[in-house]
Amino acid sequence: MPIPEDRPVPLPGVEPPGRRRFITLLSQAFLGLWGLGAAAVVGAYLKAPEKRDAERMVSAGLLDDYRVGEGRLVRHGVTPFYVVRLDAARVVALSAVCTHVRCILGYDPARRVLVCPCHEGRFDLSGNVLSGPPPRPIASYPVSVRAGEIIVSL
Repeated sequence: MPIPEDRPVPLPGVEPPGRRRFITLLSQAFLGLWGLGAAAVVGAYLKAPEKRDAERMVSAGLLDDYRVGEGRLVRHGVTPFYVVRLDAARVVALSAVCTHVRCILGYDPARRVLVCPCHEGRFDLSGNVLSGPPPRPIASYPVSVRAGEIIVSL
């Protein structure tokens, strides 16, 4: 029986290219990507956690550099905050970002309040809203004094 001329002659041991071969290669590539993704997830799970505590501890200077009642703005990335010395041993740290329109607050040492320059919102040294449009108190941060240095935990 003669072979029609429009069909290719298959070679022994070589599979002709076609849809079946294409689908097989596509499936293998897809499953290979899934395998890489699963290996990455397992690797991320087994990896030791990073220590980020050091990044969250910010030095705000020496306690002796602050007078009683003095407050200073500390610029730390996207988290600016005020450090205010209340008395000989107590220090507070409060967010410097207003909760109303996210303006940077100013410190009024005569009244011992933080004041928003945008809409005259006022906060006490506990972070509570005293007046103005701010909807909620500002964040306060834990402060410790170690060897005369003020350390703020963000």
